Amino acid sequence: MVAARGGAHGPGTPGEGQDFQVPCLRAYFRRQGVAESGIHVVSSELTRAGFAPGMASLRPQAERSLAEARARATELAAALPAAALG
Repeated sequence: MVAARGGAHGPGTPGEGQDFQVPCLRAYFRRQGVAESGIHVVSSELTRAGFAPGMASLRPQAERSLAEARARATELAAALPAAALG
């Protein structure tokens, strides 16, 4: 699953513990029969920093978060069996 957040909800941030998106999606996929081991979360935080003037100082963190999310998505895609790719 992919999650994008305008703010930051990760560990150690002011928004920690206020993430409703990922827990809700995890619950949805579990109800659909997806095992927890089959649920992989890729998230990018501070996505508003690129255009919100008040978040300008957070742009380096936002860029780092996006780069990490891209790397994780690439890693997960490379690990998929060829049959899953169609």
